[in-house]
Amino acid sequence: MVKTLGILDIFAVIVLLSVSFDVDTPKGLVIITAALLCLKGSIFIFDIASIFDIGVGILLFLSLFMTLPLLLLLIVAAVLGFKGILSLAL
Repeated sequence: MVKTLGILDIFAVIVLLSVSFDVDTPKGLVIITAALLCLKGSIFIFDIASIFDIGVGILLFLSLFMTLPLLLLLIVAAVLGFKGILSLAL
């Protein structure tokens, strides 16, 4: 189960980077990824990493309607990617 959630984190990083660099990403894919991250975060709500997942989901959703700073998105993608790699390694 933990490895599946790590794969979701890695997939979310790919979607987040594609949104960051203005790659033509389907809006449905961004919405589904944001919803899955928020759902995953709400299941384990008492963990700081889960609160981070909810924040990333909200950022992904907001990126559909406004241009967010590239540095912010890159930092969030790096942290989420590190979290995903760690969950795959453990």
